[in-house]
Amino acid sequence: MENKSETKQISIPGKIMNFIGDYGAVVGIFLLLLVFQCIDSRMLRLTNVWGILKNSTFLIMMAMAMTLVMSVRGIDLSIAQVADAAGVLTAFLILNGTNAVMAIAAGIGLGLLVGAVNAVLMAYLGVPALIGTLGMMYVVRSFELVLTNGSQPQMLFTLNRSITQVFLNMGQGNIAGIPNVLIICIIAVILVYLLKERSVAGRHMDALCGNVQTSFLSGINVRKTFAVTFIISSLLAAIAGLMITARAGGATPRAVESYLNDCFVAVYIGTLLSKERKFNVLGTVVGCLFVGVMSNFFTLMGLGNGIKQLCNGCFIIMAVALGTLRSKKK
Repeated sequence: MENKSETKQISIPGKIMNFIGDYGAVVGIFLLLLVFQCIDSRMLRLTNVWGILKNSTFLIMMAMAMTLVMSVRGIDLSIAQVADAAGVLTAFLILNGTNAVMAIAAGIGLGLLVGAVNAVLMAYLGVPALIGTLGMMYVVRSFELVLTNGSQPQMLFTLNRSITQVFLNMGQGNIAGIPNVLIICIIAVILVYLLKERSVAGRHMDALCGNVQTSFLSGINVRKTFAVTFIISSLLAAIAGLMITARAGGATPRAVESYLNDCFVAVYIGTLLSKERKFNVLGTVVGCLFVGVMSNFFTLMGLGNGIKQLCNGCFIIMAVALGTLRSKKK
């Protein structure tokens, strides 16, 4: 009887820990949203929710890029800088008389170029992703500063609308009342989801995340899989940069850098919504929406960026701690 009682006493804390490991993140998110709504009733107003959804599209694009890279045990610190540079380059070209379509192609091409260089450095030359992408971040940042004569803003709204219409429509237009940025984001989410969760390439990514050596021995082309994720990552970042610039009607060098921290928060929160604690697209999308809600709340309350960064750090620590708890449970 005593043994049964002791077993029962031990099992109760164990069940609590298991519940926290499995559902703590979800419960915590809902409770925090409830607290936000209680503090400021404007949070769940339809217009505010719609605004959060539209503003989150840019982060979703970049966070999905980070998700792909991190799913193969990599990291891409150049994501935000690529988004920044793609928007600045496109705006610069349009301001200097380049056709809008060609300028858009140039911005996307810059993303592909940076992704290809990252792929060669990390996948084929063996440069550590942390060091390689950090170096690329500074290279791209320098390119921006040289292009704009030291962070000179590129204001597209100063031009005649007929010149900028094609480009600005990407960020400011809509189809049947649905913003173009949201349409682009939804299409990107579907495509990345199919790649990551429903394709052979996605299974190879998961295998690399589990064990690189075993993946190699099982016949997976490790270098190719690793390289492809960096190329797609920079492509998504470049498109996000174009969307941001088109929405704002202009571009300022280094204006998008703050998105890098938000990407990490969203991706790590996304892992907590997966039973296997793996990097996943839908979890990342939810993480981005949560970050968007949090940022919106701070804006409504008139709180500074310092508070936001403090919370971001806490959420990353929480995500890693809960993930570790879940791993120990298994």
